Amino acid sequence: MTDPIIDLQNIRREFAAGDTSVVALDDLSLSIQPGEMVAIIGSSGSGKSTLLNILGCLDRPTSGTYRVAGKNVSELDADALAALRREHFGFIFQRYNLLGDLTAAANVEIPAVYAGLNARERRTRANALLERLGVGTRGGHRPNQLSGGQQQRVSIARALINGAEVILADEPTGALDRRSGEEVLKILKELHREGRTIIIVTHDADVAARAERIIELRDGRIVSDRHTGTAGASEPVARTAWDSGAGWTGALGRLREASRMALVAMAAHRLRAFLTMLGIIIGIAAVSSVVALGNASQRKVLSDISSLGTNTIEVFPGKDFGDARAGKIKTLVLDDARALDRQGFIAGVTPTVSTSTTVRYRGNESNVLVNGVGENYFLVKGAKLAKGRLFDADAVRNIERQAVIDDNTRKTFFADDQTSGIGRVIWLGKVPCRIVGVIAQQQGGFGSNQNLSVYLPYTTVQAQFTGDRALRSILLRISDEIWRRTR
Repeated sequence: MTDPIIDLQNIRREFAAGDTSVVALDDLSLSIQPGEMVAIIGSSGSGKSTLLNILGCLDRPTSGTYRVAGKNVSELDADALAALRREHFGFIFQRYNLLGDLTAAANVEIPAVYAGLNARERRTRANALLERLGVGTRGGHRPNQLSGGQQQRVSIARALINGAEVILADEPTGALDRRSGEEVLKILKELHREGRTIIIVTHDADVAARAERIIELRDGRIVSDRHTGTAGASEPVARTAWDSGAGWTGALGRLREASRMALVAMAAHRLRAFLTMLGIIIGIAAVSSVVALGNASQRKVLSDISSLGTNTIEVFPGKDFGDARAGKIKTLVLDDARALDRQGFIAGVTPTVSTSTTVRYRGNESNVLVNGVGENYFLVKGAKLAKGRLFDADAVRNIERQAVIDDNTRKTFFADDQTSGIGRVIWLGKVPCRIVGVIAQQQGGFGSNQNLSVYLPYTTVQAQFTGDRALRSILLRISDEIWRRTR
């Protein structure tokens, strides 16, 4: 006796159903010899379809062993399983499953496309099978132009084109009238006599009686396995060897045919293809826009944070922020700023002093904060020049009355002046100062600052306003390279 072509041992298949599981196949064991014609019967829910799916390698059992021609299916990878389904099995479905956009001959050729056969050989095989099955003249027709029986014959031809050794038929006559069903059964009997292994799943007892062996399932178990006495095949067909796929030429052919079929489908459904393409375009554009907007927003936020001076440190006199005597301490002097400037991790240092006074220009007057700073102040704070220039080290050394105003001061006094106040003389208290530059509005911290600010050399403020050589604070900027290392 030959080895079984199909051998299932202790097969169990469970499906999750909420917190519980449903057992579709329960410890099922079954062997089928090459060339047998087997009918699997049973009521709905008995496990017939689940068993057929496992036999066709469309599903895997939860436990147990399934061997095809001696090979353990669980040990095959995805490519080997695909080759097994493609070259070893032929599938016949109750609803035919033909592609409506392709002709009958093109539907028959599909398994051969994935097998890597060249176009001429595929066409020859397809036409020969259609001719043999009595629909040779219908090869150029689409499925909707064929009767049910003709469509099932095309489905059988598709199952045979790769020389399938095992035919799996799921209710092959279920959607046919009696006459067409008889014709399909005759074809299956002929295939059986040729030596092919035929496995039919059916509810129809008359269909099952045509088989030489009937297996009945109930609740996932075999309750009956009997032979009908029908003559078997004279000699099983030679087993088809399979591998993990064809070479690169076969892959190229499959890609070419898949592209052709895709174009045919798009041409047959132009509106659907257009709407799908439009949806893809809109989706990609939307994603690209959101990503671009997100990146731009991120850069803007980081730029605003950077403009706040995140790597700047301001040194005040006193012990801490809660030191009530800090305002009376006069020990922070210019030498401290010079000592800090000599440190290698410092990118810039500026002493600061400040006072409040009034600013007058012609008939307008307002309160203003006068900031005495060094020439490096604007670099340390990351301030940007809007117009004019900034005072330099010579202006600091020579105690010059050069003023740089902020944007609030410009708007208050020079909103209608095309010069933005550059070259104009303003009075800070009783001290006249000439405007040399305007700095752009800076990103603030929390809330908005509407106060007016004017920047003078700190030596000028000490000499003309405060009369005190002590510093309010020392503002320093950490080197960007050092700052990145410490983050």
